[in-house]
Amino acid sequence: MDENMERARELVTALVQTNIERFMNHGGFLSPQWWMLVAFTIVPWVIWVKIVDKKRKLELVVVGLFIAIVTKLLDIVGYNLNYWDYPIQMIPLVPEAFAFDMSMVPVAYMLLYQYFKTWKSYCLGLLCMSVIYAFIGEPFCNLIMVVAYFKWKYIYSFLYYNVIGITVRTIADNLKGTYEGLNSYPAKEN
Repeated sequence: MDENMERARELVTALVQTNIERFMNHGGFLSPQWWMLVAFTIVPWVIWVKIVDKKRKLELVVVGLFIAIVTKLLDIVGYNLNYWDYPIQMIPLVPEAFAFDMSMVPVAYMLLYQYFKTWKSYCLGLLCMSVIYAFIGEPFCNLIMVVAYFKWKYIYSFLYYNVIGITVRTIADNLKGTYEGLNSYPAKEN
């Protein structure tokens, strides 16, 4: 095995062990913030299951998956570039924002896509969501030490929420149009 690769594996192992120790001793396990993260993970999905438009479920899940993947990738990059950290985590293996990346953010976009059908209403809803998430939600999470920002500003999050929202709506609308176009062809007779 390559010497650098071996050293990298040792560092990753040390990081995981340090995170487990931090989690158990100083990471807020079972603290009010930890329980809040659990709620941030479960409650959005419970709400979504109750109010999802069952006829559009596949289309909405595609929107949510796209958002979750992009948000998780940004989270990994931002964490590794030391833009932010997660003093309190739900699970200790890797510093992460599971509650946000896989629940709060994707569910919000799925609901936006479900309820705001025109571009005008969607952009207005997206703008409101971006303001709430970037300038209210993130400062609150920073205040209670669920996240700690170092080189990241809330305005960057505001821009991210808007850009990704417009991008996902464009992709979803194009995919939906392609799918509907495929289904409009008459069936071949044998």
